[in-house]
Amino acid sequence: MSIDYPALKAELDAGHPVTGAYDAGDQAAADELNLANIEVDKNTTPEEAADATNSAEFNTLTDADQQKWISVLSWATINLNGGIGLATAQGMWNQGATPVTKGALLASRKTNVSQASQIAINYSGLITKDHVTNARAV
Repeated sequence: MSIDYPALKAELDAGHPVTGAYDAGDQAAADELNLANIEVDKNTTPEEAADATNSAEFNTLTDADQQKWISVLSWATINLNGGIGLATAQGMWNQGATPVTKGALLASRKTNVSQASQIAINYSGLITKDHVTNARAV
């Protein structure tokens, strides 16, 4: 697939959603596009959720809440941004003193991505200086 240069030009003209106007230098603008500095929601893996679960805090939960959480950990992915995954996690950390687990779970719900990965330019690789040069020439 070839890159959609008019769409890339529109992005360069509009400016980065976090840092504002793109640098006038083509390499610097490409670097800004490729920098993973936009926080987005993501699903949490069972491994991340298990790692986030503080064992001492888990042991303070009722047997029923422990079983609910163990059930959640068996899922392929856990949506801690909404739905039953979030409801179960909230139920768990609202039942006892679970600040360590809560903080780690909340952190696992987010990831950083680049603006290049978010814009619809028909391209999924890193943006290069040449891409920026060609887009600015459109």
